[in-house]
Amino acid sequence: MGQKEKAFIGLDLGGTFLKYALGTGDGTILHKGKLPSHGSQSADAIFNVMFQAVAELLEKAEKQGVEVGAIGVGSPGAIDFNTGRVLGNTPNLPLWTDADIRGRIQEKYNIPVYADNDANIAILAEARFGAAKGCPNVVGLTLGTGIGGGVVINDQLFRGAGFSGAELGHMTINFQGPKCGCGSSGCVEAYASATAMVRNYKEKLAARHMPLPERLNTELIFAHARSGEEEAMQTIDEVCFYLGVAIGNIINIFNPEIIVIGGGVADAGDAFITRIWQNVDGHVLTAAQSIARLVRAELGNNAGVVGAIALAADSYKAWHM
Repeated sequence: MGQKEKAFIGLDLGGTFLKYALGTGDGTILHKGKLPSHGSQSADAIFNVMFQAVAELLEKAEKQGVEVGAIGVGSPGAIDFNTGRVLGNTPNLPLWTDADIRGRIQEKYNIPVYADNDANIAILAEARFGAAKGCPNVVGLTLGTGIGGGVVINDQLFRGAGFSGAELGHMTINFQGPKCGCGSSGCVEAYASATAMVRNYKEKLAARHMPLPERLNTELIFAHARSGEEEAMQTIDEVCFYLGVAIGNIINIFNPEIIVIGGGVADAGDAFITRIWQNVDGHVLTAAQSIARLVRAELGNNAGVVGAIALAADSYKAWHM
């Protein structure tokens, strides 16, 4: 009998949900699902959700006649890629400190497991199958509650000496700026994340004694800006300026062909991306800027699971070469 086609499992762990998928090495998703991650509960509770997802995907693989070669996991926090263990704590998963992702899942299913930071694998997905497909040097930013980063150099994820590399959201753009959640001051995250954007907008409304809208979020700010409200337009202008400064620094350091912006804030549309790019001018070396492009991420909510599948497939191939 011939060998079964190889498939891979991808798990994308977040504070609220675990997204999971079965897919092939070319990025094709065969089955996907989502479960509450129990992120505020114990590590055991989170692992039980992951076990439930893996069991479901193994059953689907059996029905579809494919064999699971490896499991990839994207998790918040710094992840030791060599051991598959979380290094220290993860704010959105308070009891996930030092979790042994590889050890626990391999022990349960006896399938090779590879784990990495969730922002890293989202950018890997865009580099392999999304907005940066075919580009060997890619930098990605994910704009959400915070700002995550990922860097691909010569088709390989850059992780840093201690697996804490590419924390691009914690680049200081004003050393006298506001305190960031990381403990430093003036990080780009403190200026341009969704959290910072909402705070900035609230301050502008308060200064003009204007009422605060209910359910205030970035979508509402963009909507108010489109209707011509000055405070919302100013807020977005400032975010575009701060991101322009940060991206200018990134281009000067990494000289990528392409910078991919993803996350909730980037869903504002192409006009937002264009305005950020206009603000890069004057903050970057001309030679580096001339070959770089700024684009929106394409894979959306699938980026995490597609990246985890790519991580598993890459690692499996490297091990079997």
